Amino acid sequence: MKPESGNEAVDAILHAAHRIRTRFDADLRSIGLSLPSYKVLKTLAADGQSMVAISEVLRVSPRTVTDLVDTLVARELVERCQHASDRRVTVVCLTGKGAQTLAQGRQLAEQNHARAVSALSAAEQRTVQQLLERVCSPNSTSQ
Repeated sequence: MKPESGNEAVDAILHAAHRIRTRFDADLRSIGLSLPSYKVLKTLAADGQSMVAISEVLRVSPRTVTDLVDTLVARELVERCQHASDRRVTVVCLTGKGAQTLAQGRQLAEQNHARAVSALSAAEQRTVQQLLERVCSPNSTSQ
């Protein structure tokens, strides 16, 4: 159902974003991930991260990160490791299985992105991107 915020342009943006996100989340569930758990795996792709760092990157509460990490640990996609130079810090690291699952998730992301804009020409895609960048620019909001 399309939102009804009182502004048709905003409603269209919200509706499109919701549809793309919902479809991608459904695709990820086919490999046992959710969108938030995929984001955790992506955050860990280059190197292990502390729970606080993951929380900051994803802009979610530490409790949410703990729940996500606990689930990923149980599925053997990540593991808790000791920080290389600070024994007091625990970092979360991808396992081999986690790296394989992340690679599958990235393939699904590419497919989802292509599908989301498949009705648009390359020029139209650039136009949409430019317009949305203007919508999100600091001059267009009072944040």
